[in-house]
Amino acid sequence: MLARLYAAFRQVGEDLFGQGLISATAGNFSVRGKEGFLITKSGVQKARLTPEDLVEVPLEGPFPPGASVESVIHREVYRRTQAQALVHAHPRVAVALSLHLDRLLPLDLEGQYYLREVPVLAPKTTSASEEAASAVAEALAHHRVCLLRGHGAFAAGFKERPEEALLEAYSLMTTLEESAEILLYHRLWGGG
Repeated sequence: MLARLYAAFRQVGEDLFGQGLISATAGNFSVRGKEGFLITKSGVQKARLTPEDLVEVPLEGPFPPGASVESVIHREVYRRTQAQALVHAHPRVAVALSLHLDRLLPLDLEGQYYLREVPVLAPKTTSASEEAASAVAEALAHHRVCLLRGHGAFAAGFKERPEEALLEAYSLMTTLEESAEILLYHRLWGGG
């Protein structure tokens, strides 16, 4: 099972980077465990993950050395939702639209089916704050994906097996960016 889980982490890191949804060391992703969650370490090359690039974080207590700075958000999402995995990335078009929208309403059928509506959150403090964590957790209790204005997106996976949940969250992230591109093109060509 650990081999499958690590393979899913590696695949998600390679694919997020390959599709331009994150820069080399940006973003983070995690899966729920029995007493916490497994998350990518801060500053590691996501397209070249090794097993040592993952760290276990408890649902209570201090964060271990090397844990992503956004572990605070992952922890709060796992505390307040049934999510089994969480992917945080910086999809460029979606982030650009987040600077101008309060919510992203997909025009394409896939986006409408899988995302319906993507709230844009605007906490007053940084993305690694308790305020941001609370806002993301609240949004993901009602939506599959949310955006932090000018920063990035969080997508939750709910499948039972952790590796499947991680791939589900990744898939939602790609759907978000595709929907954002379609919305942008529509607006550029004179759509509402």
